[in-house]
Amino acid sequence: MLFVVLVSYFLGCLPSANVLARQPPHAVAMADHANIAADLGPLLSAQASIVVPGDATFANLTSRWREYHAPSISAVVQVAVEADVQETPQVRYADKLNIPFIARAGGHGATDSLGAAKHAIQIDFRGMNQIKLSEDGTSATIGGGADVKQVVSTLEGLGKRTVTGICECVGMSAPALGGGHGWLQGQYGLMADQVISARLVLPNGELVVVSEKSEPDLFWAIKGAGHNFGLVTEWEYRVYDTKPTKWSYEIFVYSGDKLEALYELLNKMTKDQPPEFIHWGYIIKVADLDPDHPILWFAVIYDGLTETAREYAKPFHDIDTIMIQSGEATTHELAALTFQDADGPGCAYGLTSLRYPIGLKSYNVGAVREVYNEIDETFRNVPELAGSFFLLEGYSTQAVQAVDPDSTAFPHRGDEILVTSYIQYKPNATIDPVAQEFGEKLRQYLLDGSDEPTRLRAYVNYANGDESLQAVYGWEDWRLEKLRKLKFQWDPKNTMRYYVPIH
Repeated sequence: MLFVVLVSYFLGCLPSANVLARQPPHAVAMADHANIAADLGPLLSAQASIVVPGDATFANLTSRWREYHAPSISAVVQVAVEADVQETPQVRYADKLNIPFIARAGGHGATDSLGAAKHAIQIDFRGMNQIKLSEDGTSATIGGGADVKQVVSTLEGLGKRTVTGICECVGMSAPALGGGHGWLQGQYGLMADQVISARLVLPNGELVVVSEKSEPDLFWAIKGAGHNFGLVTEWEYRVYDTKPTKWSYEIFVYSGDKLEALYELLNKMTKDQPPEFIHWGYIIKVADLDPDHPILWFAVIYDGLTETAREYAKPFHDIDTIMIQSGEATTHELAALTFQDADGPGCAYGLTSLRYPIGLKSYNVGAVREVYNEIDETFRNVPELAGSFFLLEGYSTQAVQAVDPDSTAFPHRGDEILVTSYIQYKPNATIDPVAQEFGEKLRQYLLDGSDEPTRLRAYVNYANGDESLQAVYGWEDWRLEKLRKLKFQWDPKNTMRYYVPIH
């Protein structure tokens, strides 16, 4: 019942179908799309294709999870083999004519700098989604276009699993390039920590293989700031044996007046959170459960036996609830329960979605109360924003923090909690400035109440685009200095500058 109510709420916030169909871009200023097709076509493999405005599939291929500040696309090159990316040479072609290019797998990238890619070539990796297990079963090669659902389902069929993102329709590559949080990170580390090597096409078309032994500095950079350096055609990635048990979960729905009790308890529980447990929560408005105020949706998720999960979750039963739901789930079912499955609200296109992430070491309960009150008031005053939600990702961090923090470009290993305000609404230019102010205000409450109120820590894969480079790539001076030197070495023309650029 709880799941049905919440899915119905989310889907009710989506715009009508005519909003979802993205209109073709204006005529290309720097290169006519017909010329792009004529020039590039002979250079591609027989399996590759070029799609231009007016073609039947163009709108679907270029539609994105967020159209707000999205890149404008003049042509889509659907690559099929590595040579399509590296040798044929669409990257060099784009460079020669000064045409921007972006990579596309899942299409969930949502940050302001993407909008600067005008009349760009979309290098579409979705055909390069192969997944192959190694002979010894400890790693897999994963194509640069594979998405989370494909990886999870393929590996499960082979008796394996690995760290992936949560949302099933998101690509594997982009989250890994930014660090990559996931259900299993407490046991195995971030997505970036699973990377053994990567085949990387540089902006000039050159292919390099990066690993701890081959171009180790560039390997360091792509594990946390990789959007700035190249296009991954294939990953060599660590995998692990599946468990005989399903995930166990217990979901609690509380009214807003229980906020202090819940988050004070969470602060205590987080201190000793075992690596197999995840705390996952939303502050969200669901009129069927509370017609007047947002609710607190909170889940205890456990990679193991139900009995252990129930024992761990007992303290949450001491807080009066609106309802409780419990059970066991596969990884796919867990994605659906948290609204992140391929057919669920987390993958639905058509809304303007602004994200304001912040990493925390603990909850300042007073600041979370300010956030709740601001959400409650804003939803009443600006009902167009009532589809927004406040996401609290409380993954375990043992394996993340076991990795030397200087060994990758990912700068936020000390954080215990990732909190993100998702400001979502039907596209409406008059609401945009109100929504931005709302999101900034929510994050500022948490920053003011944090351990470092003058130093925001913002996860690059969720970054809105208004954060400082230090907030995204780390406050230690050496981090940005190293990234800038590597950027000058590997991308001196700053070609890859459309996702939270270093320069």
